Amino acid sequence: MATAKMSELEHQARLELMIKEAAGKVVFNESIIQDNYKVTKATMHNSVKDLKDLVVYDSHSWLGDVVESYPSPVHNMDTDPYASFIHQGSDGSKGGVVYVDGTDSTARKWLAAFDAPNNKCYVECGPIGPTNWKVVEENLNQSGNLSSYNDPVLGGWAGAHVYRDPDGNVNQYHLYIAFSR
Repeated sequence: MATAKMSELEHQARLELMIKEAAGKVVFNESIIQDNYKVTKATMHNSVKDLKDLVVYDSHSWLGDVVESYPSPVHNMDTDPYASFIHQGSDGSKGGVVYVDGTDSTARKWLAAFDAPNNKCYVECGPIGPTNWKVVEENLNQSGNLSSYNDPVLGGWAGAHVYRDPDGNVNQYHLYIAFSR
């Protein structure tokens, strides 16, 4: 039991370090944000080994919509590993996105889901396959503002942290997502 707790703390520390490193790496197009909407500003970091780019595989919105589109590809750590998106809605910002690093039998997927007004996020990673968004929503509803997942069988790690806007805008939230393998 102590080992699992230590591992969770290590993942949290890793995620917090990556958030600090990402500060200022992306710029959000503020002009696309609707007044009085609940807004999630997300920063993504791809540190997948073998220098693979990640592409969108699936996405879902329960409340609101992604503005424009989810970034695809998210380049690897050898080029520019950071990307961003904005998700917003009049009643809230709650959605999820799945990225993959290929289409063959060794390809992996990384999932990040968020419910910004309720300050929740959820991540998982594993082999490519269909996404059961109902199960994802159940897991998201049970989560907190920090989530990490380490795939002990096939490798891969995902982490996310959602938090209120540090500048005090009550309708805006920040989401940081990291994927690695």
